[in-house]
Amino acid sequence: MVDPADLPTANALSGSLWGTMLAVGAALGGIVSAVFGRDTAFLVDAVSFAASAILLAGIRRRLSEDRDREEHVGILAATVETAQYARRDHRVRALISVKAGFGLAAGVLALVAVFARQVFVAGDVGFGFLLAMRGVGALTGPFIGHRLAGRDHERLLPVIATALAVFGVGYMLLGVSPTLLVAGFAICAAHLGGGAQWVLSTYGLQRIVPDRIRGRIFAFDFAMITLSLAISSLVASALADAIGPRPAVMIVGGLALGWAALWWFLTRDVRTTPIFEGCGEAPAEQLSPISLAVE
Repeated sequence: MVDPADLPTANALSGSLWGTMLAVGAALGGIVSAVFGRDTAFLVDAVSFAASAILLAGIRRRLSEDRDREEHVGILAATVETAQYARRDHRVRALISVKAGFGLAAGVLALVAVFARQVFVAGDVGFGFLLAMRGVGALTGPFIGHRLAGRDHERLLPVIATALAVFGVGYMLLGVSPTLLVAGFAICAAHLGGGAQWVLSTYGLQRIVPDRIRGRIFAFDFAMITLSLAISSLVASALADAIGPRPAVMIVGGLALGWAALWWFLTRDVRTTPIFEGCGEAPAEQLSPISLAVE
């Protein structure tokens, strides 16, 4: 929706506003749930979604470039084309894989409620506090990440790897936190990294991928992280049942730290050239047969 020059700012604002609403909403949700009950909290949440839908309905700006013809590609064909595109452009493959790897560790979020209610015995208010601290990290991380990445984001990949490592270290610290307050700061630190890597990897894909296939790339990107997050949530919950929440959260946090190191090693070829060099439409010989057919 925004002009190219405004893309970094728009991404930082989007990520930080998500964090702000999480922080405010979690804090209010904990209070409303404690005072008026959980059913009331769900009703208030439903009203907020309706308000969001009304705001979205008011958008009148184009969401993509003009096309000569409308494409109607099936899910399987679109997935195949996306995989082919990512295989040819290693930058796209790197930026998609970082979120998928993040999702393999992000199942640790399923244990936040366990820490609030069972480890620290703080109930709904404690759960709201931990989610609020998550939101504080998520709203701050994108701004820090964009600043550290440089004026033209030439340090995008190193900052993403560092942010992913910070996410893992933060949740490892949660595992040894002695009090609810310390746990809140550990989660805040973790989501400084989590928020930064999410927004920066999204921004990188927006810059690199041409409009023609961008929607399919993002659909594939979010499908991968949804799948990996589901697997991670099951694994983290099973570990918590088997060995307890503290060692479980440290193991899954260590997984994020390990993935950050492995991802840094696997993307060494991408780091040899400027990340945004040659952005734009891919040459005809690099497009898949599906792309050439629709064009």
